[in-house]
Amino acid sequence: MAGNSWMLLAVLAIHLVQCKVEKVIEDPASVVYKPSWMYKCMVNEGCQRTEHPQPLGNAETNATSHLYQNVNLCRTVCGRFGGLWPRPVSATLSTQTVKIHPQYLRYDLVDVPVETRELLAQMTQVTSENIMAECGGNVTELVTTPVVVYLTVKSDVIALTWDTNEEYFLDVQTKDGTVVVKIMAETVYGVRHGLESFTQLISADKPDYSDSSICGLRIVSGAKIRDRPVYKHRGFVLDTSRHFIPMKDIKRTMDGMAATKMNVFHWHVTDSHSFPLESSRVPQFTRYGAYSASEIYTVEEVRQLIKYAQIRGIRVVIEIDAPAHSGNGWQWGKDYGFGDLAVCVNSEPWRRLCIQPPCGQLNPANPVLYRVLRSLYRDIVGVLPKPALFHMGGDEVFFGCWNSSQDITSYMANKGFETNTEGFMRLWAEFQAKALQLWDEELVAEGAEANQPVMIWSSELTQAHRIKKYLNKDRYVIEVWEPESSPLLNQLMRLGYRVVSIPKDVWYLDHGFWGQTKYSNWRRMYSYMLPRDPNVLGGEIAMWTEYVDTEVLDTRVWPRAAAAAERLWADPSAGAQAAEARLQRLRARLRARGLRADALAPAWCEQHDARCI
Repeated sequence: MAGNSWMLLAVLAIHLVQCKVEKVIEDPASVVYKPSWMYKCMVNEGCQRTEHPQPLGNAETNATSHLYQNVNLCRTVCGRFGGLWPRPVSATLSTQTVKIHPQYLRYDLVDVPVETRELLAQMTQVTSENIMAECGGNVTELVTTPVVVYLTVKSDVIALTWDTNEEYFLDVQTKDGTVVVKIMAETVYGVRHGLESFTQLISADKPDYSDSSICGLRIVSGAKIRDRPVYKHRGFVLDTSRHFIPMKDIKRTMDGMAATKMNVFHWHVTDSHSFPLESSRVPQFTRYGAYSASEIYTVEEVRQLIKYAQIRGIRVVIEIDAPAHSGNGWQWGKDYGFGDLAVCVNSEPWRRLCIQPPCGQLNPANPVLYRVLRSLYRDIVGVLPKPALFHMGGDEVFFGCWNSSQDITSYMANKGFETNTEGFMRLWAEFQAKALQLWDEELVAEGAEANQPVMIWSSELTQAHRIKKYLNKDRYVIEVWEPESSPLLNQLMRLGYRVVSIPKDVWYLDHGFWGQTKYSNWRRMYSYMLPRDPNVLGGEIAMWTEYVDTEVLDTRVWPRAAAAAERLWADPSAGAQAAEARLQRLRARLRARGLRADALAPAWCEQHDARCI
């Protein structure tokens, strides 16, 4: 009998447990439990997910305990710089937030020169679109809190140059139920950067993993930001010759640049592989050099792109690489009775004639070449904003190619140039001097000032023991792409040359995907530090496209390029560890704006700052 009693008690206990489990599993109808957590801002630990999921509908942001509905909202207010990227010089942010709706957002041009009003209006339109993007373009939670953004610009200059003042001041205060934002700057581009930082104080107000269509916005209730860049030149190189990159992808890349306050789009538009840039004066370039009739950048498209860039605070620098890296698009000379404009075009065996296939170098012995270059330069001067900045290429001249041409070796003999290294250097320098003179003449013809600086790649011509013989330090800005360990950057700087740094073993985004090159993750890119010197204008990060096309462009570039962007804007002394949470917030922001930014860490790590370092 005793044994039966114990069995009855056991059965009863099991039944009671099952009842409790069923009660846990069967949630009350008034509360829907799905994977949804709150996030808490922890001192020195960033945003941490709570231990247990929360009921949807009861997860209002709790200002007292600093709990937030999603990790992006938490990161927007957590830490010294919240979700700002690149980090500003100084910032004070409230941990309180206010619900807003773009319908009640108004821009007031308080003190703005008339010359800048149209451009500034276009900048505010982009700002509003970026704010809407936080909710996928549709903010469904309607609140009536007024947000007034007062804009002040002192200068009427709209030219974007190395001398442009990009400093800005941003102040956010919430008074009597109104959010008042003040952005003040010397130039319209400083205000643009302030507007970008303004968008970064706003985040979607929606629980993580919620399938609800309701999405609202919250803004930091109070903020004071003072900011300016460390380096004048914060560039991104895109190669559109190895693979044609459609305009929509280029513009999307510019959106990422604007979000990270990069200000130079260096367009490596042509190479020996293809010539996709339309020239109204020399249509043969694209007829012979484009991959197809649909893979051409028309003159009108280029004009539109330059305007698109200006609205986002970006200066477009067109590069026509020469005299090397010039093949397809130049091979039509004989068909028109002009002789060879380029030599070694598509020639084999390529390893004897160029760095990579297909081969091709301009023919400096042919006088018609300079007539064609003049026409091309005139087209480029006509579309670039003034003052125009032009990149003349100038790297990887392969003397074996020139030496294989009877036309060139005969020309060198007549000039008294020996067919050795120094003789070819003299030929190269002669070409460079003639090309620069043509560029200057076309600038003057368009009403621009002569003797403006041009950019050129580092090469054998720019080595420290040779450069002063051939290249004027007042005319040439040298873009140094040698490895980080190379002394050339410092050597040229000490010789008085202005330089732009782009170390190929650190800031080349294609490295690690071919040959013996090594992949640089964002931490490596973030850690590279440039010299602080007036002759160091800044740096660039490069996306060469031998192994990249439209399908993978975004993930190869972002968010790694953003690491270099913060280095160039803020040059922070703190390491990558202190920046990771903000970079995660930036990645989410880029994705909301349509960029397919690559992952930084496993999803669990994305929800727990500083726990995977």
